[in-house]
Amino acid sequence: MRKGAHLIIGVLAFLGYAYLLGLLRETTNVLFLLGLFAVVTGSIMPDILEAPTSWRHRGIFHSKQALKCMVGTFGITAAIGLLPSPLIPHASIVYGLSCFALGYLFHLLADSTTKRGLPE
Repeated sequence: MRKGAHLIIGVLAFLGYAYLLGLLRETTNVLFLLGLFAVVTGSIMPDILEAPTSWRHRGIFHSKQALKCMVGTFGITAAIGLLPSPLIPHASIVYGLSCFALGYLFHLLADSTTKRGLPE
């Protein structure tokens, strides 16, 4: 799948996430931009780590193990992000990490729909 497609999928996933989060708690424009930057970075990170032009493409960073790791990372950070702000000393870092994991997760989900799929 091409980088542009991964970016579009990641940004669409982020917009849905940001909308749902906005319903549950108050967010700022700065947080929105941080999340957008993080999801864009996460959406292209697997291809930075394992270049599509390389014979090693779709190794550990494009695997089902990486997918499980990103599901867990996103789930935990998103759940932590729903806690009241005084309980989270660095809430923006947790939010950024959840957005990064979301982008990475959707990159892997998109790649899993191709002929080659994801390796074990």
